[in-house]
Amino acid sequence: MKWSEQIFNDFKRGKIDSFYTHIYPDILIYATTLLKGKEAFKAEDCVQDAIEASYIRRHEFTSSTQWRAYIVTCVRNRAFSILRHNEAQTNYLENLDPNFEMTPDALNDFIELETRIHIYNAIASLPKELQQIFVLNFEEGLKNSEIAERLGLAEITVKKRKARLLSRLREILGNDFYFFLLFV
Repeated sequence: MKWSEQIFNDFKRGKIDSFYTHIYPDILIYATTLLKGKEAFKAEDCVQDAIEASYIRRHEFTSSTQWRAYIVTCVRNRAFSILRHNEAQTNYLENLDPNFEMTPDALNDFIELETRIHIYNAIASLPKELQQIFVLNFEEGLKNSEIAERLGLAEITVKKRKARLLSRLREILGNDFYFFLLFV
């Protein structure tokens, strides 16, 4: 790898072009060799996670050696985590009862749970002001006028935020949006 003080200094200043040109390919190869086989396609995720983590902490590094060790350790730890997860999943699947059958009620419960998780992940990705409208309107059942009063906003502002909330959820959830309407 071609780690250098110049690349380190550029990285600390937020310039990552030289990093991607000179170092990224070698780190990607390293991650791929750690993951091997069926999990090798996750190597890029490992590297990107390490780069993001080091970029966030870039001002804490006092030397290129410390920075390099951090990135390599992050890649290694993430790769091992993926391998452990894959091994646990394989063990779990191998130990499932082959005669197990899911009842229609259990299947419906499972589908409902997965749908709720998907919906709440979508809601969690929204800005706080839209999450607040969701909670007050859909979970607490408040009317627009009540929300406006509670938040100290004009009722038209609440209506606009609610429209934006539903529009964003429609974008995020796509076809699942109509399932969303069933669950709220």
